[in-house]
Amino acid sequence: MSNEPIGADSPFITRRHVLQAFGVLGGSSLTMGAMDAWGLMGASAAERPVLQGRVSGTRVIVLGAGISGLAVGYELGKLGYDYRVLEARDWVGGLCWTVRRGASHTEIGGESQVCEFDEGLYLNAGAWRLPNADTGVLGYCAELGVGLEIFVDATDANYFYEESTDRGPLAGQKVRLREVKADLWGSTSELLAKAVDQGQIDAPLSTEDKERLVSFLVRAGYLDTEDQVYRPPMSRGSQDRHDLSALLQTGFGSRVRSLYAGTGGPAPVFQPIGGMMEIPLAFERVMGDRITLGAEVRSIHQTADGVRVVYRDVRTGQEHEETADYCVSCLPMAVLQRIDVDLSTEMAEAVKATGHSTAAKMGLQMARRFWEQDDGIFGGHLWSRSLQVGEFSYPSNDYFSKKGVLLGFYGNGGLANLMDQPVAARVEHVLAQSSKVHPQVRAEFERAYAVWWEKVPFSLGAYGRTPAASLLAQLGKPDGRLYIGCAGASPRPAWLEGGIQAAWRTIEALHARAMRA
Repeated sequence: MSNEPIGADSPFITRRHVLQAFGVLGGSSLTMGAMDAWGLMGASAAERPVLQGRVSGTRVIVLGAGISGLAVGYELGKLGYDYRVLEARDWVGGLCWTVRRGASHTEIGGESQVCEFDEGLYLNAGAWRLPNADTGVLGYCAELGVGLEIFVDATDANYFYEESTDRGPLAGQKVRLREVKADLWGSTSELLAKAVDQGQIDAPLSTEDKERLVSFLVRAGYLDTEDQVYRPPMSRGSQDRHDLSALLQTGFGSRVRSLYAGTGGPAPVFQPIGGMMEIPLAFERVMGDRITLGAEVRSIHQTADGVRVVYRDVRTGQEHEETADYCVSCLPMAVLQRIDVDLSTEMAEAVKATGHSTAAKMGLQMARRFWEQDDGIFGGHLWSRSLQVGEFSYPSNDYFSKKGVLLGFYGNGGLANLMDQPVAARVEHVLAQSSKVHPQVRAEFERAYAVWWEKVPFSLGAYGRTPAASLLAQLGKPDGRLYIGCAGASPRPAWLEGGIQAAWRTIEALHARAMRA
């Protein structure tokens, strides 16, 4: 790409020039957004395969009742397969876990927790949002009758906060997103409007174009129509104005873009009413006794004719055996790596090469929804690189009710050495950090629940790391009579859609093989 300024040697502006400018102003996110709008990016959503023909008498064992294992079993059932899903936990969903009153788990290391949230309150401990482009999971929600509501990824009332003094004069102050947006847009529009008006711009614009551009900047940046000076609007919240240089120093501008580019993608983003676990529970209602809970897989052995799976009943300790024509592993890769399993050298190396996130979450029950009552915040996140809480978020449901659960921590489980500390110390850390922005946290806090996924048995980590293309190609192949259909074997392992796409790929290949047989 040329480094020449826009319009330097050309009488017109090309897409290349625009993408170059977007790259400078907004980084790769803004550039890819423009490319997507022009159809220059490939489609990201996989299409649900159309599977024809029914198979009778063919038996399949599915390992793991996370979203991928449930999707595999559900589709197998519609095609007439005799299938069985084995799940080590006493509930379905895997990372799609909604923690509510009575839920419990014991960490590796021995510390146990029992959730004591009030009835009706919950924490989505793993997956927590559904981008509108994820047509696979949204399609299943519609098919299975799972009600959805809007997940609020950002609001103009959300705060920015940075402590470090090298962030400039705004360090230590909580600044609203609406203040950042208004002042950055206003100050920038003011500078550009004056440059255009004075002819200090290289782009070949006609007189009429210049007038239209200035008119747009006046409206977009809340400039005075007479002197083109930015004066903060009432919707900003106050008439004060942050200095442009100070705002640029903070780095807050990385969140101010023409389209919101949050981790859930462009709005709207959704969540199931009542928690993410409503999705796997809907699968379970259809699949019924095809799912065996409390079944910890110990070994997977295969011959030319079939597969034998040995599992342990976690309640009694007794071992059982299941045999089948095929086996689909939807276990987390970190778990599969520790099981006695027959794999080819190539597949064993591919499984061993996969990684996982150490993400952790903590929910904080508050006696009063002070973020709504005191701060006027309804959903969205607190943005801070200096607070050691990762992502701090506000609930997008049950507005104006008495109590609520804040997502007080979502980030690397090893942050601030929290992985090695008892739960009480982790809670104290999150309270101390978050109270720097919300001092009400101390007075309103009632109870917490912490899920450090790397310390959770039968998970041993959160979502998988995105595999390299060569690794994906290997993981997508059948290995004898064993298939790997978990989200960790997809291009989007951090999303439910990745698990569904891996399930679809697996079902399509297995069914074609069974039909040929």
